[in-house]
Amino acid sequence: MKKRTVFSILFLLSFLFSMTAIASEEIEIEVWINGVQLQFEDEPFIDNNTTLVPFRALFNDLGLNVKWDQETKTITGVNEELTVELTLNSNLAKVNGESLEMLVVPQLVNNRTFVPLRFVGESTGANVQWDGASKTISITSPETKVNDEELILELFDQYEAYYNDKDLEILSLFEKQIKEEWVEDSFKNEFEHTHNQIEVKDLEILSIEDNEAYVYVEETYERIDGPFSLDYKYEIVYSLARHKNDKWLINDLEFTSFDYINLDELKNSDIDISEKDEKEIIATFEKHLDAFKEESYSKLKSTLHEDSAALSDSEWLEVFFKEFLFAEFDYTTVDLEEAYVVYADGDEAGLYVAYSTKSIYLETEEVDYESYEELVTFKKASNGKWKILSFDTLEYNIEFE
Repeated sequence: MKKRTVFSILFLLSFLFSMTAIASEEIEIEVWINGVQLQFEDEPFIDNNTTLVPFRALFNDLGLNVKWDQETKTITGVNEELTVELTLNSNLAKVNGESLEMLVVPQLVNNRTFVPLRFVGESTGANVQWDGASKTISITSPETKVNDEELILELFDQYEAYYNDKDLEILSLFEKQIKEEWVEDSFKNEFEHTHNQIEVKDLEILSIEDNEAYVYVEETYERIDGPFSLDYKYEIVYSLARHKNDKWLINDLEFTSFDYINLDELKNSDIDISEKDEKEIIATFEKHLDAFKEESYSKLKSTLHEDSAALSDSEWLEVFFKEFLFAEFDYTTVDLEEAYVVYADGDEAGLYVAYSTKSIYLETEEVDYESYEELVTFKKASNGKWKILSFDTLEYNIEFE
């Protein structure tokens, strides 16, 4: 009776173990790529501890375009960065032209070609994990490398497009703290009062480190219509900061140079203006300079247009000239060296001038030599005379004696 009981128990245990083994063998291998299960028409199998799967589904789900060469029995998977070549019944593979040895060869089973999954997956840079208990293979594709240079170029392409469309969406390219300080008002004023087109002529990424980048940019601004202004060029070093989703934003900027770029061309261009008007414009500016030598505020004021921004507070203007400039400096010499009308359109004109002054600071008897290049905008006043509307200083130098 005891023997029968022992044998019964042994038989039962043997039966249970065999059923477990059978159940284990019946568990199908699952392959998951980035959380999505691959579906195969023929089931994967294990050979020499290596899982083999039908090649076409695997290659396609790894982002490889498939080519099959019937003559050489070669499978090729290709994308922009990778070429993988496997040959039926050969343990030598090529990855971007480099020969590599595989533990198990690609094989033909039921007229389908099976390839070693781990080798192919890791060739693409993916991470391949095997769970023996569930017979599950998980493949995780490598993170796409962020091309910071392309993203930075895209940032400045957007900057150029927003500026030329006079679109305040340009503010979205700046970090919050810099927008709050001065950028928003600057762009609103620029878009309202100027008629320029910007072009990024030159761009050089100086450095990219972690979440910070420095970029040199040469920007040109060309007048397309509206009130006259000279075309000009800035050289700027931008500081960029990386934000969510690897987006770069402008964090700060430093102007390194500024130049007018069409002045020589304008000085040599033909202007549609009468000789009488040109002489009057130049004579008005000479009168303006004479007012300094004569220390005559009334004469100086008579050369200014009634719309001049400088006259928005005439009391302040009079105090400045009478109580400061004329009271503390003696202008002994004022020489007009060059004068060209470089722009004329209706009742407005632009006069390029180069002149120099010699003055004595009366308190210390220090002698100042100053030289100027200016673009002086003229406008016909209500009495029909040409008067000075505004000044733009192009270059200024001073020396002391």
